[in-house]
Amino acid sequence: MDEKRLGLLKTAMGKAGLDAVFVSNPKNVKYLTGFKTMMPGEVQAFGDPEGFALVHSERCDFLCDGRYIDGARQLSGVTAQQLEPPVTAETVATKMKELLPSGTKTVGFEQDALLYIDGIGLTEHLAGMSLKPAEDLFSDLRLCKSPDEIELIRQAQNITCDAFDHIAKVIRVGMTEREVALEIDSYLRSHGEGCSFDTIAAFGETGCHPHYIPDPERKLEKGQLVLLDFGAIHKGYAGDMTRMICMGKADERMREVYSIVQEAQLAGLSAIKPGVAAQDIDMAVRKVYEKHGCLDRFLHGTGHGVGLAVHEPPRIRQGFDTEIKPGMVFTVEPGLYYVDWGGIRIEDMIAVTETGYDNLTRSSKDLLELDV
Repeated sequence: MDEKRLGLLKTAMGKAGLDAVFVSNPKNVKYLTGFKTMMPGEVQAFGDPEGFALVHSERCDFLCDGRYIDGARQLSGVTAQQLEPPVTAETVATKMKELLPSGTKTVGFEQDALLYIDGIGLTEHLAGMSLKPAEDLFSDLRLCKSPDEIELIRQAQNITCDAFDHIAKVIRVGMTEREVALEIDSYLRSHGEGCSFDTIAAFGETGCHPHYIPDPERKLEKGQLVLLDFGAIHKGYAGDMTRMICMGKADERMREVYSIVQEAQLAGLSAIKPGVAAQDIDMAVRKVYEKHGCLDRFLHGTGHGVGLAVHEPPRIRQGFDTEIKPGMVFTVEPGLYYVDWGGIRIEDMIAVTETGYDNLTRSSKDLLELDV
């Protein structure tokens, strides 16, 4: 249990008029208690729970079934509570009523981290209490990272950069997209806790898809561009980067498009400083593309926050006026995408400082041309 985080959460609960908070998002459970679930995703079904936290004035209770109860008892600062199967909304509600102090009236919950059927059931069985959406409490707490968190993210990004160095040495003509992705995945699993998302490896024309599933049959050819987007996990924290490789010497069009993307990415980085709006960073990128007449080929926002989740606030795109503050960690990843030709994206991950930013991504942004 992180006592400082618990204290900040209780302060936020008081401001929101909450007597208690039921925490079901696994990322938030880990953020608060240190407990790491095994299943992926940010929603736990009541029928197969790994661990919930119940925060109230007296303590933080940790609710889990028999698979995790021994480990839960080793967690510092929390009280382990066993849920007997079969676990249902009624089971969870009964345990909550047993644990919550008398007079509890308003309980916060994460409406984006509960199945609809579980949320409805919880409402039905918590007679005399009202449920109030409270997911913003955690998104606000996690928005700015502590120095310790930034260091963990830096280490995740170091592993990610090392994986790029590795694949640059072993990639060869004739490998399939899936083989390249699996080679990266193997490195990330060997040197970290795994992959922060499904690795993207796109050859030539398939690079026109910003998100893409590597094909098991598509083979790498001489002269093709390779788009690689991947990230490591280190102690629960995510890395994320995109780099390009050319199998041989790049042609004139490749160099031209790459140069524009690199110019846009540097413009986005240059716009980062405390006090600006998130959308201002995105606008700096768009102005470069507009100047070159290719804004219509930029198919996504400039970046996203990274932490315990690989996609979390702040969003670096139009329509998001979040004030950039020291401690925020996010990507800057402009790209250009052309059907029947391919795509180019350059992605770094940065941590905002008091005066600007610290680039956590040490891999070169220059186009890597391999001798084949």
